[in-house]
Amino acid sequence: MNRRGLSRAQGLLLIVAGVAAVGLGGMTLRQALRAEPPDIEERKWVEVERVRRGDKIVVKPDDDVLYAGIRAPFSDEPLFEESKKRNEELVGGKRIRLRFDEVERDKKGRLLAYAFAEGQFVNEILVREGLAYVRLTPGTQRFAQRLLAAQNQARQQGLGLWAKINAHVAGPLIGDPKYGNFHRPDCPELKKIPAERQQPLQDAQEAFDKGFAPCHKCRPVD
Repeated sequence: MNRRGLSRAQGLLLIVAGVAAVGLGGMTLRQALRAEPPDIEERKWVEVERVRRGDKIVVKPDDDVLYAGIRAPFSDEPLFEESKKRNEELVGGKRIRLRFDEVERDKKGRLLAYAFAEGQFVNEILVREGLAYVRLTPGTQRFAQRLLAAQNQARQQGLGLWAKINAHVAGPLIGDPKYGNFHRPDCPELKKIPAERQQPLQDAQEAFDKGFAPCHKCRPVD
């Protein structure tokens, strides 16, 4: 039995034992089994077909992957080519391991994953070298502390993006926890965000400390 199967079997045994110990409490055995928490150790091995961006790849057979917990530069932002090239060096043409958080795919159907190549945590490397921002959302918290620590290191050393942007922009700024971005107060994207979801931020430093990445449209740190 593989590790995942063994883990699932052990989980089922624990549930059955717990039910036997405390009684069903109005819950059927089938309901108790369905209540088993998701296996957060789920892994998927894939072969990289091509690299699209610093945080986007295509794997065989023609499936898109977006790296979880980070955001690399877009094509019209500084260090786009450098970030993409570094990603190619790390994963291009290789068989890599994907790990997941709460969901396996985002709303666009892309695999939302943490990538590991030859024992290296790719998402973390890109952040540590200043080639991607941390972008945390409610469903991408698994490696939050590692990624934030890597970003703090890059910020302190002024690497990559941190030598190109104004990371000390004063507020007020607005964070959107659902998508992990922060915005200028006049950003048109704010019209799409419910007022109760908008999180006031004192400055860009606070935004980065909390795992928000700059909005691509209003560019609050340009």
